[in-house]
Amino acid sequence: MPPLASLDAPAAPAVAGTAADGAAARSATPRYLTLAKTLMDAIQSGTYPIGSLLPTEIELSRLYGVSRQTVRQATGLLRQNNVLFARKGVGTRVEASSGARRLSYSAASVADLLEIAQESELLIEHAQALVARGTLATALGCRAGHRWLHLAGPRTADGEARPFSWVDIYVSGRIAQQMKIPPALRSALFQVIEKQTGNTITDIQQDIRAIVVGADIAARIEAKAGAPALEITRRYFSTGRRLVLVSVSVLPADRFFYSVAIRQT
Repeated sequence: MPPLASLDAPAAPAVAGTAADGAAARSATPRYLTLAKTLMDAIQSGTYPIGSLLPTEIELSRLYGVSRQTVRQATGLLRQNNVLFARKGVGTRVEASSGARRLSYSAASVADLLEIAQESELLIEHAQALVARGTLATALGCRAGHRWLHLAGPRTADGEARPFSWVDIYVSGRIAQQMKIPPALRSALFQVIEKQTGNTITDIQQDIRAIVVGADIAARIEAKAGAPALEITRRYFSTGRRLVLVSVSVLPADRFFYSVAIRQT
């Protein structure tokens, strides 16, 4: 596939209806590149804003007077350049208004969490047994004196050199004793817990708040101290509402895009 920069070729005409489709055919520029540039223009002008869903393949085909194959090729190119992100059952969402890398970090289901874990790697740089007291116990949502295994490290998306988040993980001491945790994870840790210990995760509570990146974390993930970020805390409960795992992810605002589709029923 051509790089995104090739979409700016001056030979590419606007795509609108069958006449424009015919003009594209007479041009040296392939139709899908013409359509891709038109979609980029629409995204940058706000017709399809960041976070919105594109019309369906059939709707785009009718709207721009091109075949569904042309639509598929054009949107595929924009997905390659991290402008669009497609998810089965949801649609194709606008992720960015340029080809800059921004990771999709949208989790509205267990399947989403598994997908994020499989498309990235968590490197365990720190491991320490500790006892939660005071502020830490309150933050984790556990009783004082509860024992945990604290793991921490950067999470990096496939194909990227710079981490997109720093993750602190707390595994219940009772569970941790039964586990062998690899130095690098390419699967969700709660899934590892289920496989190695037989515990079933029944509930996941997710809290999100806006923060700024602290100096210590900034140095570890090549971020700017004081930059805006989201802190995503997830608490995992097993049968009987027992808290067995807590993860706290810090994501600088320039490295990810978080979106959840809300449908009226």
